[in-house]
Amino acid sequence: MPRKRLIGLVLAAAVILAGCMATPEERVAEGLTNAREAFEQEPMKTNEKADDRELYLPGGYTIEEPSDENNIIITKGSDSFVLFINPNEASDSKFFYELQKANPDQEWLIDETFEKNGRFGFTTVRQIAEDRYEIVTSVGGVKMTTISEESNIAENMDWMMKTVRSIDTEE
Repeated sequence: MPRKRLIGLVLAAAVILAGCMATPEERVAEGLTNAREAFEQEPMKTNEKADDRELYLPGGYTIEEPSDENNIIITKGSDSFVLFINPNEASDSKFFYELQKANPDQEWLIDETFEKNGRFGFTTVRQIAEDRYEIVTSVGGVKMTTISEESNIAENMDWMMKTVRSIDTEE
């Protein structure tokens, strides 16, 4: 009866995999850990250029045109990410964070700030639909935002912080 055994194995595997699925809270917590580590580490080596601005992008992401030195649209498949650069703000600036907190009616699942070596950064996450989350990461005068599916939260928070961290605004 190998067929019954195969069906039994498939069902057992499905039950095990279902038990291993991360909850939204676990994905957000993992993303927060990723963002914190990316903030605290040395900046990633730049590998892309938008206008005159150099930045790090992981493989598979594309800088869309038209982009300028202060507003850059990045895509991967159907996902879009908006990168804002305010060259008038230093790496310790809280401008984007204060702007983020200006609306007291917005409820954030995550609202975490980071400070190290004269840099200020933050990440915020809020649920905007059943499986959709707004993610914002920032360091000083550089901010990136996206709408993410739940399954991509941790990965997006990681590379987004690495990217904003890679941009040198102190030129």
